[in-house]
Amino acid sequence: MISPTTIDELSHLLQERKNLPLHITSSPEEQSGVETLSMSGFNRIITYEPEEMIVIAEAGITLSALQSALYEKGQWIPTLVSEENPETRLGAAIARDHYHPRSRTMGMLRTTILGGTFCTSKGEVFKSGSRVVKSVAGYDIHRSFCGSEGLFGVIIHVTLKTAPLPEQFYYFQTSLSNKENIHKYHPSITEEYNGDLFIELSGMKEDVSADIEDILKSGIEQRVIAPNDARSIIKSIITSKAKKEPDIRSRGYELLAEVRRAFDAEGVLV
Repeated sequence: MISPTTIDELSHLLQERKNLPLHITSSPEEQSGVETLSMSGFNRIITYEPEEMIVIAEAGITLSALQSALYEKGQWIPTLVSEENPETRLGAAIARDHYHPRSRTMGMLRTTILGGTFCTSKGEVFKSGSRVVKSVAGYDIHRSFCGSEGLFGVIIHVTLKTAPLPEQFYYFQTSLSNKENIHKYHPSITEEYNGDLFIELSGMKEDVSADIEDILKSGIEQRVIAPNDARSIIKSIITSKAKKEPDIRSRGYELLAEVRRAFDAEGVLV
């Protein structure tokens, strides 16, 4: 396993290897059939500006470490909660881009990526994007790395848009027949799970409390779920979605490979 700790080391390594197969991982423990490039040495938060609601973090940082720093300032990234994500590190979470049930109401992971620094399979380091949400600085190449499975190169670090952390969460399951009645409460998650409807309400305490009281008065049957159990359910939903859509992911991977070959026929990163 090769574990560079600086951008220069990473660039020189890829320049020297050129056409030799190389597996990318952000975990120091992962093994594969080919030589592995570990990004675990890139594990810092470079810049965090809570007042601007942006954070710049390296690909090898754990989601739990990133989350802890954001929580201290009352912020989060809704689709990158460590207890819910099948991946443990930021680079892997972006490269895999698993479906998250919160993305329907709070935005997909790719929309939180404002920019970043990347390295191609030939060792060429480049930057894309900016530090602001609305930018006209060229194409959004940085967002193409979201879900790319490593086909476009190595993620070094990314600039992410954060969001205010909701003051209160409330989880429960109810009958599928209540789906229309639940919509008026604007749940942050509405997912079918084990034959029922899994619901997450989140927001300001007074708003969520009012919704809970209204639901109780309406007579809608519900089974309240503890937060830790709810996070496990969310992770289970994400994992099951990935398993049910192997053909879609496989075809998407093939399309990405075709795009990659059009720009870099000798690319060997996997």
